[in-house]
Amino acid sequence: MTELDKIKQLLQFNKFLEAEKLLQKLILNTPQNLEQLMLLAGLYRSIGKFNEAKKTYLRIIELDSAYTVAYRLLIDFLDENELSDIERKIATLISKEISDEKLIDLYFSLGILNEKLKKYKLSSDYFTKANNLKRKITPFNFNNLEKHFQNLKDVFSKLSFEKINYQNQKKIIFIIGLPRSGTSLVESILGSNKNIYRAGEIPNLKKIIRENFVSDGLLDFDKINNKINNKDNSIYDHYINDTNLKNIKENVVTDKNTENFKFLGIINAFFTNSKIINCVRDPFENFCSLYKINFNSSGLNWTNSKKEIFMYHKNYFELIDFWKSKNINNIMDLKFEELLSDSVNTINKLIDFCDLDRNDDYINFHSSNSLIIKTASANQARKPIQKANIYKYKHFKDYFDFN
Repeated sequence: MTELDKIKQLLQFNKFLEAEKLLQKLILNTPQNLEQLMLLAGLYRSIGKFNEAKKTYLRIIELDSAYTVAYRLLIDFLDENELSDIERKIATLISKEISDEKLIDLYFSLGILNEKLKKYKLSSDYFTKANNLKRKITPFNFNNLEKHFQNLKDVFSKLSFEKINYQNQKKIIFIIGLPRSGTSLVESILGSNKNIYRAGEIPNLKKIIRENFVSDGLLDFDKINNKINNKDNSIYDHYINDTNLKNIKENVVTDKNTENFKFLGIINAFFTNSKIINCVRDPFENFCSLYKINFNSSGLNWTNSKKEIFMYHKNYFELIDFWKSKNINNIMDLKFEELLSDSVNTINKLIDFCDLDRNDDYINFHSSNSLIIKTASANQARKPIQKANIYKYKHFKDYFDFN
C-alpha cells in the first residue's frame, strides 16, 4: 500500500489527524503534487479548517491556473471583495480552448460566484449551461431508474417486514432523504454526542443487498423471503463487521447513505434497534440545491435535468409512502424548515424519537471539536442554525421551472 493509499484509508475511517500529518509530510517532499494538495484541502474542509482550505485551493490555482475544480470549491470561502479577481481568472480560462469537463467546472463556479453577488439571473444562466453541457457529455437514462423503482415495489409488495427481535445489536440510526435535504445537518446534530459514531455515507447496506438479494440485476423475491423466514442474523452481522464499522466501540451509529430509502423493509426486519430519520425539504429549495452542485457520482446525473429532479422526487416519496403502507413505523419525518425555524423543539423531538437523553450538546452541535463533514454541506452544516436559510433560493423562482 502506498502512502497516498494509506492516507485515503485513514480518511475513510475518519482518522483525520493521522491523515493530515502524513499528507503534510508527503507534501514537504513533493510540494507541487496537486492530487495531494486537493486531498489536504478536502481534509481541511471536512474538519472545519476553512482558512487552511482556502489557502490550499489558492496554492493549487497558483501552481496550475487550469485546475478548474479548485475554483469551484474555493469560491465558498471567498469574501465578496475577493470574487472579482477569481472571476477574471475564470473568464480568461473560458476564452481559451479547454475541455468540456473543465468548462463544466467553470460554469458551476460562475453560477456560485454570481449567486454570492446576488446576480440571480446570471447565476441561473451559468448553472443551466453547466448542467446542459454535463448532460450532453454524460447521457443518463432515467427510464432505467424508473424500472429500478418499479422492481423495488414489485418485489417488496409481496413481502412482510415484521421486525425480528435480535439480541445484542447496536442502534443504527439511518438518515435518509433526497441529497441536499438536510441529512448532513441531522448527522452533525446527532454526532455532537461523543457516544455516537458518525459513519457518514457508508455503502454497507447497498453492498449487502447486491451480494445477497440480487439475481441478474434484479431483486430476487425468494432470496429475501428465505432470509426473513429463517430470521437470518447474518445481514446485521455483515453490516456491522464491514471494515468501516468493525472496530468501533460506540453502541449507536449514524448511517447517512441517502440511497438506503430503497430498503426500509430490510432495515425494519433485520435491524432490531434501528431508527429511520426521513429528511424532508421544501421541494423547490431542494431542487435548486441539487441543480447547483456538480456531483462526482454518475448515479446522481439525474440532477443535471430539472425534469428528472422532479421525477426522482416523485419516485422517492411514492416509495416512502409505500413503506409506510407496509406498517414500518420507526420512521420520523423531519422537516428541514421546522429544524431551522424552531430548532430547539425539533431537535428535542429528534432526540426523543431516537431514544437518546437530551442535552445542550445537540443544540450547540456546531461548536463540537470533533465535527466532521465530508459532503458538499461541509461549510453550511458547521454554522449555527439560521432561520434566514429557510427559503434561501426564493430568488431563483423566476428562472427555474422543475415541472
